[in-house]
Parts: sequence; C-alpha cells; structure tokens
Amino acid sequence: VFSVGGYSAAPASFAALFSHLPLFIHEQNSKSGSLNMLLKPFATKFFSAFEKEFSPYPVANKFFDNARTRTELKNIIFLGGSQGASFINELALNLAPKLQKQNIKIIHQCGKNDFEKCKKHYQSLNIQADVFDFSSNLEEKMKNADLAISRAGASTLFELCANTLPAIFIPYPYAAKNHQYFNAKFLQDQALCQIFTQDSINLDDFLKAMLKLNLEDISTRLQNIAQKNGGDILLEKALSDNLAFIR
Repeated sequence: VFSVGGYSAAPASFAALFSHLPLFIHEQNSKSGSLNMLLKPFATKFFSAFEKEFSPYPVANKFFDNARTRTELKNIIFLGGSQGASFINELALNLAPKLQKQNIKIIHQCGKNDFEKCKKHYQSLNIQADVFDFSSNLEEKMKNADLAISRAGASTLFELCANTLPAIFIPYPYAAKNHQYFNAKFLQDQALCQIFTQDSINLDDFLKAMLKLNLEDISTRLQNIAQKNGGDILLEKALSDNLAFIR
C-alpha cells in the first residue's frame, strides 16, 4: 500500500498494517500530517523530498521538458491557483502599474471567482496581461515567465523547481502547521527563493526584492532540486526493498 496521507488514506493504511502488507508513505510537505506521523514508525519506507534522506517529489515530465535558464526579468507570473488566492490577486493588481513602468509583462492565474475583476482592472490600466482562471497547459505559462509569485504548496513548489523558474513565495498563513512556510524555507535555506509573509509586504520593498534576484544563478541551481521520473524512482525504491516479500 502506497499512502500520501490524509484521512482518506487511513483505512487502506491501517488495513495494510493489520494484514502485514508493506506500507509505503510519501509525505508531500515539510511538516508531516497527523496520519503520517502516527504511521511513520510502522511504515516499511517513509519517503520525503524535504528530509536528509532525499526522495524525489513526483512531478509531471512536462514541467521538466519546458525548463529553461532565466537571465532577465521580462515576464512575471502570479500563481493564485485554480481556485484563486485573493491576496496574491490583489498584490498583482496593485503591482501592475509599477511593473508596467519597468516594462515587465504580466501572466496571471487568478482563479474563476476573480477572473472578470482582474481582467477588467488590467483593461482599465491599459495593460495587456495574460489573465486566465485555469490552464491545462500551466507548464507553457511557466515557460514564458522569468519569475513566479506564488503560494508554497508542495506540488506548486516542485513544479516550479522542475521548470527551473525562480520564485518569491507568499505562504498561505492558515495552512496546517504553517507547512507552506516551511516548504518554502527548504529552498530559502539554499538561497533558492525569497519568502514574504502576507503581513510583511510593502509594495516598494517587494518590487525591489524582485528586481534584485539573481535569476540566472537561482534558475541554474534549481535544476538540482527536482528529479525527472520521480514517481518511477519511488516505485523502484519500494520494489527493491521488498523483492523477497513480493516473491
């Protein structure tokens, strides 16, 4: 049984233990959830991209295939997620005039609820922004960007790493155990990103931080964070540790 945690994984995980079947856990965030913490001592193998014994975080190959080294800030992408992050949406709209003065083009995933509002706001400023609520080709949007402003959920964080797209993270402050902050801190500790908390953002300081980033250095070193075919690697590790059981 391969579990990523969460209440829906509990029945199968406990059934594996009671049936003496191998249980593999993949913790997706820097701070383990309650179920994963409870079951970790009993798991056959515990995988995490945030621990010293590194295991890859599975990311779709299309994010790797669209990776490139960034050298200059020409395009910025605001990632509010498919549901939209109101704070990031407001930040993007407030920064838009300042970015326009710097000749920086805007790509903005704003979610369904704020789509019309954001679209009309850019139009009122005469800014030709690429605004969308959802995209099945997000890797293409990322490819066109030189910097991302984003929340720090694990999936998004590692997709950005796979795409070698530098980012400034604004962690969702109400995430369980503040795990988004610690997800981003994993990169910050390696000088691979910047973190701003929602209550600490000043527009001028934020813009200065964006313009000061060494995009080429960060983009180059991000290549070492995510591994292509991460899902296959995890499966191979699980199988190699349990060949005797499988036979």
